[in-house]
Amino acid sequence: MRHKFPIITIFLFLLIFEAAGQVNTSSPYSRYGIGEIANQSLGRSIGMGGISYGLRLPFEININNPASYTAIPQNIFLFQVGIKSQRTDYATENSKITNYDFGLSSLNAAFKANKYWGVSFGLTPVSNVGYNIQTQDSVTLDDYTSKFENHYIGNGGISQVYFGNSLKYKSLSVGFNASYYFGTLSKRIESLMTDVNYISSLLDVEDVKIKDFRFKYGIQYSDSLFKKYNFTIGGFFENKTDLKAEIFKYSNRTLTIGGITSISDTILNDTISSGQIGLPMSYGAGFTFISKQFIIGFDYAVSQWEDILMFGENQTGLTNSSKFSFGVEYTNDYTSKQYFKTINYRLGGYYRNSNLFINNTQIKDLGINFGIGIPTKIGTKVNIAFGVGQRGTTENNLIKETYYNINLNFNMSDRWFVRRKFF
Repeated sequence: MRHKFPIITIFLFLLIFEAAGQVNTSSPYSRYGIGEIANQSLGRSIGMGGISYGLRLPFEININNPASYTAIPQNIFLFQVGIKSQRTDYATENSKITNYDFGLSSLNAAFKANKYWGVSFGLTPVSNVGYNIQTQDSVTLDDYTSKFENHYIGNGGISQVYFGNSLKYKSLSVGFNASYYFGTLSKRIESLMTDVNYISSLLDVEDVKIKDFRFKYGIQYSDSLFKKYNFTIGGFFENKTDLKAEIFKYSNRTLTIGGITSISDTILNDTISSGQIGLPMSYGAGFTFISKQFIIGFDYAVSQWEDILMFGENQTGLTNSSKFSFGVEYTNDYTSKQYFKTINYRLGGYYRNSNLFINNTQIKDLGINFGIGIPTKIGTKVNIAFGVGQRGTTENNLIKETYYNINLNFNMSDRWFVRRKFF
């Protein structure tokens, strides 16, 4: 394993570089802004409600707070890959449908360069767009009524390749992630108006391509309590950022008369133009308490979406967001020779005021997670997290989403930079 591990790691990064950033979504709410914001918590953290800002563990990668990288033991290389599967039930006042999404959710590596310096790099999603909405409407003028069918389609998302560093001095650690954001947000609107004598259709296409850098900063302070327990206080900060972007717009109208004659007219066919897409200032803090058997943690974070601009325009449907998370892990005995005593059992929950404000309603998101950590003889830990949650409401002509997800995370470790001895 020691000889093959680096080769396997590099091969996996090259093989699934594109796939890792493509975690699909079917949510109609991904129509707004840059799409549905991805959860960047990794394996162990997910089972505890996503707590991470104060989480500092030796054999876990925690990209939500880059100050945590110095917790990795020296000469240890960590590699993790995450897979997510989700079922979502969508409900309105009159109908219900179900969709399934599946994809690779993260690909990360980390190691300790020396006693004071930790490093991490990887690929994770930032946002996802994936919706397919059909609506019907009509307009009446005197005795004449026109019927419309509108079809809204969106796909794509933003991913990040990051390189993180962390430095430690005594009980204090600071760090940052330098991330390269890339991806395409594609939106398409098809409108069809039917009449006895003619059919009129309108097509609007908008593609936004993003390529730019963003930085995330983290800090953690760890100490012992009564020489028996450990605690960590941590926080993160991301400044408001304008990402460089390019936009392409296309509009076409087609008129068919009597089912025979068709007239097609390109209304708009812009060449690619440059601009900026704003991302909010975000910050948060967390606390984690660790004993021989328990890990208990709390997180709180805020993102200021309200004044975000996309190509110089205010975005409808966006507002400031906040999130509170809590979690606990129990392990009978980490050092026991009895296998089942070394398994981790986790429970957590979260409540989020999302960044969506639609029909005079801020969309709420709440859920509960539970999970287990299963050690293996080859040094790999398998983290499994199950979650159930609800987002939105059927009131005010909105959509309620009830979702059930499974997160599978493989966390592998190997010893690097060790000089071999020959006798």
